[in-house]
Amino acid sequence: MSGVINLSTFKNRQASLRIEKIQGGDLTELLKTATDLRNCIEKFKKTIEVMDFKGLKRVFETRLANIILETKKIELDLFLCSSYIAALLVEIGSSVPESWFAVDYFIKAEAENKPEALKQGANVCFLIYAVFPPRGQIRCMKLEDYKALGQAMYYGYYGQTGTLVAYFMSQQFKPMAEITRECLRGFK
Repeated sequence: MSGVINLSTFKNRQASLRIEKIQGGDLTELLKTATDLRNCIEKFKKTIEVMDFKGLKRVFETRLANIILETKKIELDLFLCSSYIAALLVEIGSSVPESWFAVDYFIKAEAENKPEALKQGANVCFLIYAVFPPRGQIRCMKLEDYKALGQAMYYGYYGQTGTLVAYFMSQQFKPMAEITRECLRGFK
């Protein structure tokens, strides 16, 4: 039987902090960080409860990095996207999107001239496509529609703000969704 452990006591906790510090993206540094995180995975396997959201983010980062390394898809954009997705998964645990209808974010972005709304809409599309597929059946849309819409919204956000991870998410939407599903399957 597993109990609550303090994740901050792990020796390799600095590995997840390095991901947060990398702005431009250095593949060598990201690969080193992913390897460090992979070395921590045995310590995470017996963990049932995580004490805080920061610890949960580390668990997601570790699992996502491990899947990327196992599939040998070692690319800068996948590592940056995995860090972004880890933060997104933790965020959904603490706050619910204001709307599950992606079109609402297009309208908000245009009406209020807020590119941030495009990112929020793209995040909702990603969550529906990767994590909550039954949620996508509420409207007359297919999962592939959420993929196309999410990619377009991430790309639109990148076009308006120049945020590099948004460009990578638009290009790697489907592979990152598959990696995220695999990550979450491991929690069963």
